[in-house]
Amino acid sequence: MSTFILVHGAWHGGWCWERISPLLRRMGHSVVAPDLPGHGADTTPWWRVTLGSYARRVCDASRASGGHAIAVGHSMGGIVITEAAAREPTLFAGLVYLSAFVPLPGESLMSLGRRDRESRIRFALQRGLTRTTIDPTRAAEVFYNTCALSDASAATPRLVPQPMLPLLQGASAGRGEPPPRGYIECTEDRAISIAHQRFMCERAGIAHVATLATDHSPFYSAPRELAAALGDLAAKLGA
Repeated sequence: MSTFILVHGAWHGGWCWERISPLLRRMGHSVVAPDLPGHGADTTPWWRVTLGSYARRVCDASRASGGHAIAVGHSMGGIVITEAAAREPTLFAGLVYLSAFVPLPGESLMSLGRRDRESRIRFALQRGLTRTTIDPTRAAEVFYNTCALSDASAATPRLVPQPMLPLLQGASAGRGEPPPRGYIECTEDRAISIAHQRFMCERAGIAHVATLATDHSPFYSAPRELAAALGDLAAKLGA
């Protein structure tokens, strides 16, 4: 059985995995779903939140769990797990990108996001000088469009302001080959279009791909299918 470090995306927190964690545990896996700095219940001030601080949180979580974990990155979390594995590759048995950004060295979330002409995030984004927020009246149509209305309504108030700096910082070059990688694509995603998901996945040479007919948030819209896909990918990655 595997240890999963579940890494949330922008504006979210570890809370978004609340249905996935128990499913994976019932399958026999160990699960850690940390809040990244400045997210969820973490009170790190925005000016101390960087891509490096995100990566350290993930590395620390893997180290505390025994140092042979599968890091699962959702959305922005894809850049976070890439950075964590670039810094300390021996801590990770594998990386799984869940409808996530897959950067090359030097690429940032902002630089990758600009290439996705079909993304609808720009219609919900409220920009500030230091942080961005999501218009609560547009969150459901961008993040939760195949979720039950009750789930979208419960998740939206839990979104937090996203510090800008981690979105602008480029990913580091790794030390040697990255850990084995897999990708879970979401075909109904309006935040990261399926075309952009496939572009990043193919460019990175990721061979193990699972497909879910869901929105950007399968942890709510299809939790059982997502848990099964994670279990299958863990086996394929030899982790």
